Amino acid sequence: MVVEENNLQVQVSTLRKLLGPRTITTIPGRGYQFTLGVDTAVVDASGMTPRLKQNLPGLLTTFIGRDRELAECAQRLETARLLTLTGIGGCGKTRLALRLAEAVIPSFPDGVWFVDLAAIAEAERVALSVATIFGVHEESNTPVEDTLERHLAGKELLLVLDNCEHLLDVCAPLAERLLLRTPGLKVVATSREGLGIAGENLSPVRPLSVPPANAHDLEALLASDAVRLFIDRARLAAPQFELDAGNATAVGEICRRLDGIPLAIELAAARVKLLSAEQIRARLNDRFRLLTGTTRMLSRQQTLHAALQWSYQNLTPNEQQLLRRLSVFADGCTLEAAAAVAGDDRDDVAVLEALERLVDHALIVVDDMLAADAARYRMLETVRQFAQERLQDSGEGDAMRERHLAHFLAYAKTAAPALLGDDVVQWSARLDAEQSNLLAAHAWCSAAVDGANRGMELATALRNYWLNRGLFSLGRQVYEEALDRPGVEPRSLQRAGVLFSLAQFHYHQWQIREMRALTEEAIAIARELDDDTWLFRCLLVSALALGWGGESAQALACAEECIAVARRIGGQDSAADSAAFSVKGEVLRAQGRFADALEAQEAALRARGKRRDVNLPARLRDVARAAIALGDLERARETLTQAMRVLSELRMRHYASWYIQVVSRLAAACTEWNVAARLQGAADAIIDKRGGVRHGQDDEISAELRERTKTTLGAQAYAKAYDDAYGLTLDQACDETVGWLEAAR
Repeated sequence: MVVEENNLQVQVSTLRKLLGPRTITTIPGRGYQFTLGVDTAVVDASGMTPRLKQNLPGLLTTFIGRDRELAECAQRLETARLLTLTGIGGCGKTRLALRLAEAVIPSFPDGVWFVDLAAIAEAERVALSVATIFGVHEESNTPVEDTLERHLAGKELLLVLDNCEHLLDVCAPLAERLLLRTPGLKVVATSREGLGIAGENLSPVRPLSVPPANAHDLEALLASDAVRLFIDRARLAAPQFELDAGNATAVGEICRRLDGIPLAIELAAARVKLLSAEQIRARLNDRFRLLTGTTRMLSRQQTLHAALQWSYQNLTPNEQQLLRRLSVFADGCTLEAAAAVAGDDRDDVAVLEALERLVDHALIVVDDMLAADAARYRMLETVRQFAQERLQDSGEGDAMRERHLAHFLAYAKTAAPALLGDDVVQWSARLDAEQSNLLAAHAWCSAAVDGANRGMELATALRNYWLNRGLFSLGRQVYEEALDRPGVEPRSLQRAGVLFSLAQFHYHQWQIREMRALTEEAIAIARELDDDTWLFRCLLVSALALGWGGESAQALACAEECIAVARRIGGQDSAADSAAFSVKGEVLRAQGRFADALEAQEAALRARGKRRDVNLPARLRDVARAAIALGDLERARETLTQAMRVLSELRMRHYASWYIQVVSRLAAACTEWNVAARLQGAADAIIDKRGGVRHGQDDEISAELRERTKTTLGAQAYAKAYDDAYGLTLDQACDETVGWLEAAR
């Protein structure tokens, strides 16, 4: 590990804490010496060192200064449970928190975990965002805070909550609750003010040290952290930049006048590409008047605002306009989105040139492109807030939000068919990146022109995204809000589509009664408007609701009508035909007619042809269910093995609970009772985390196999196998399932 000189004390202190105070001695004039004997360690078979658990984002620029603050914070964190780094926006709280977290990783066996709250506007998403970092999913009828608390129990870890200031009313009680009930947890928070809860240790993050007013020689200037930061960032913009006798005085004054605030200094340093240090200093008098006169009376926020205002006024009118307009995006955008929303009639190249200027001015950040198929451009939090103020002042705010909604509505409509095809993985990742923008567009529908209908269109287009990602509660919330929005037409296809989508979310949480009410209304609208496409979709869900609700005759009639409508709209051997036969097979399975169910499911599989999309795993699983009931266990094993592989390929393992549950039944049918119990425990754990009913899709044979596993093993043996697997992660559960399938010929 390479250790910078200014961080050496922190690292040695950490080592002494881990190894004991006498294991490292200080030799005056030399440094540190390790005093224990050295033995050859035994490594594992792979020869690999286990990776530390952490999700800290890497810093792309040098961390400068803060030696004393870093050492103090590390020392205080040894005894403190909650350490809050406070200060104005742009003062370096986040970077200090990340560097601190990196330094103390060895002290936390269960890892160091970072949650960025800057892009979150809704209070109810805070706990969910924290849970997501740990891979914890919502459980049905259980607050996510309870689930998160259980997950953290018994663990020793550090949680970093970044940018809490706009969500204090939620962050404070959440942090207090987790700290009180999980003794091994410590929290580092960053906020413009303290959380205000018992036991909180406040650590104000002050500006960087600046040179004295009478300092002119290079040595005195280089002793200032602010000056060293200016030089480092200036060299990023202009590699040839050097501090010399000609610019030293100007650089020193710039750092003093900007109060040593890192963001302000970085913005100023970025200008050396265009201006000399003396020219930058000259503009402070003209553009940065808040720093003149009685500066002690000015708040730090005004100081930062002045730095941003100065930077803004040094842009051309076109660049100012682009910066203002880009503030409408939540959590960044792609070049195409920037051109569509903020570019007027300018093409991508023209917008890219303007974006480059904003990047050069350090007002826009280019995110790491290694893991994405397109670069993303975003603003620092405080820059975006400043730009949003300018957008409102310009009178363009509503117009830009309308454009933003129009763009992401079109984007969602483009994505909708791709989420059912070969490009599902790529499009799901793209929508992941745009999730904050999609939710912002959804929220704007409450004030937009024709917002009620456009909101329903947006919600309907995103149905498969929420489902594929297992975001059942969030998706359900979006659809309920879309239906409740004033101005919704009561008898429109858009409403039928939202009702159908909401019914699907109820199906995944096995809420049959709610499904029936929603699909009945949606079917009535589709019949009234003579729309076979929506009639077909609604009949699919209605047949399932009726079949599993015990209405056998109605369910079968509904499934047969669904097949007839599918052939009207898509012909024989279409995707619609496949879906209709699959639903008929499920209805027959619910009635215990397993041979007929298998025949229908095989017809559904044939109708698909060679399509390899998100529906293929479910078709294979449903064939396996009927095959198990009929005793064709090898057929079930083959189809389930293929289904699990496709789930992994399409990155849809969050759906794996229903598949692992079926494999558990197959293991029981093979009289491998211990395997059956383990896989049932693994499946139930996933269901409990996601929210849903454990055995909702069990037919009479599946239910018998489940119960026989318990009675054959006995309560104690069953509980041991079940509980052992209940603690598996999602990937561990999937890997164990596939491993057994491949070995169980």
